[in-house]
Amino acid sequence: MAVDDDGIDEGVSRRDVLRAGMFTAAALAAPLILNPGRASMAAAPNAAYSSDVLVVGSGFAGTFAALEARKNGLSVVMVDKGVVGWSGMSPWASDSRPFDPEIYDRDEWQRNIATNTEYMNDRVWLDIFMDESLDLFFELQAMGAHETKPFERGSKVFRSALEAAGVTFVERTMITSLLKDDVGRVSGAVGFTYDDSRDPSKSVVLSAGAVILCTGAGSYKSPGFPIWGQTFDGDAIAYEAGATIVGKEFHDTHPTFAHAPAAAYECWRWAQEVTGAYVMVGPPDKLEGGLTLFNALNVYQNGVDRRLGGGPGGEAPPAPGEPPPGAEERARNSQYLGKGYLTTPGLHLDLGGPPEAPPTAEGGLNLGHRVGGATAGMGVHKSEGVFCSDYSCAADGVPGLYAAGDALGSMLCGSLYPGRGFSSYGSAIQGRRAARHAVEFLNSNPARKVQLQGIDEAVQRMWAPRENERGYSPEWITATLQNTMTPFHVLYIKERRRLDGALASIEFLREHCVPQMIARDGHELRMAHEVKNMLLNAEMKLRAGLFREESRGTHFREDFPARNDDEWFCWVTLQDKDGDMSLGKHPLPDEWKPDPVLAYRQKYPREFPGEDEYLQDKPQLG
Repeated sequence: MAVDDDGIDEGVSRRDVLRAGMFTAAALAAPLILNPGRASMAAAPNAAYSSDVLVVGSGFAGTFAALEARKNGLSVVMVDKGVVGWSGMSPWASDSRPFDPEIYDRDEWQRNIATNTEYMNDRVWLDIFMDESLDLFFELQAMGAHETKPFERGSKVFRSALEAAGVTFVERTMITSLLKDDVGRVSGAVGFTYDDSRDPSKSVVLSAGAVILCTGAGSYKSPGFPIWGQTFDGDAIAYEAGATIVGKEFHDTHPTFAHAPAAAYECWRWAQEVTGAYVMVGPPDKLEGGLTLFNALNVYQNGVDRRLGGGPGGEAPPAPGEPPPGAEERARNSQYLGKGYLTTPGLHLDLGGPPEAPPTAEGGLNLGHRVGGATAGMGVHKSEGVFCSDYSCAADGVPGLYAAGDALGSMLCGSLYPGRGFSSYGSAIQGRRAARHAVEFLNSNPARKVQLQGIDEAVQRMWAPRENERGYSPEWITATLQNTMTPFHVLYIKERRRLDGALASIEFLREHCVPQMIARDGHELRMAHEVKNMLLNAEMKLRAGLFREESRGTHFREDFPARNDDEWFCWVTLQDKDGDMSLGKHPLPDEWKPDPVLAYRQKYPREFPGEDEYLQDKPQLG
């Protein structure tokens, strides 16, 4: 097991990878197999923890939720499927995007974000971001985060702060379900330890007055971006507890690099030299420099011109204090026009092509050109997850449950991600906010006991794959899921017949294969629960993609290739209703709509394939 100089376990060892590979080779050969590791888990050891607040996940959101709760005198247990300090966005501790009113114009930010997210972003959450991000900048500076580099020592800053605050860690533990008390409030969670090389797997019961999900995003275990351990666990357990989920039709398009596409840390380590982090220069009361909103939204990212309406004549005016891009730079990057999904015309997803990333270090790995697929299944940062309608981070209709960061469907970034820093800073802001509202909830709602029967049932469901004598391996189901969901013509280029076909396959896996999954040890039990969560997410994505009969942002329907503000100026919600997945619309305020006096192409300058022909037959949309 790899351990760094400070004694922090960095996660999965080479032994784990090789062992999983052997399992996978055997599992893929025959889908229905015997379980040679079958064992009764009735006598499995158990561990119990109790706290005022349970925080699930230890990235930006989890860190700041836990610290805020401790500032208010509450006891905090933090549970993580990996290791505290290496989870979520924590390796990007120095990546900054605050709003400074001395440099930026508030109305300009609102206009730019609304335009670039095609009016699907939440204006109130953006106001909250602008109100609180500068304070967060100074808090991170005091923690020492700004002196770190991504994927090196940045994560130690968060772990050290949490240790100093007296947060209890429960690591390498997967949460499988939430617990409710006798009046229906979320009051804890059940999970298990999976690393049999250390100790036998044991059940873990965590009781708390409130639970804050900071479980991050997820993907279908795609290589090349550091979210390989995130499998929509928070969305799944929240949905099963009755929470509303939002934002599943919009997708992220992060690339990886051709020479070593699965080397996530290597593929993104180059960013430490070009992060453009917002840094202090000059007098301490003046903040300048770094990657500005204008740069992120309108100019160059990774050498690609991504101006809204980019190309000659499409240049936007520079932001205050920013020089316009030079002619030499424009000429050098002109060959890459149209490679990013923020350009026009045509449907452009950032799925590969030049430029090549620089080596990671002197004489280090040459990563090669960009290739797609690094985040297949991942939603837009801050735009998928648990829905909250009152900006408290509380899950609608599920008292005691809160979410923050990429586990919260705040729609801060709407239908596509507008620029770096919104994910990390947005997560931290929401983590603090969730904790503050959890404190208020606990002050007025004394904790009650969870019924023992509920705990026993949750533990029994959790162990089921270990006790099944014969069934499907999670490796085989994962591979089938990936083959179903990750093709370009299903995930990004959508059409009803293809979505229906994929949905039929996912439904079969969920209904017939998941109940018969086997797990030969703790690691495979973790994989079984992960693929169960990924399949639930896949059904959500397919149903949301079918439901939204228009195209917008990163959601493209070949059969509905235009925006339709009359019918679809809303967010799509999903909720479990008596075992069925119920979809609905959450209408957005009329004042958030684009200016009605503008022509269609002025409101929506990015063209989808076939859109103009479609609009000719439906002039009411134009």
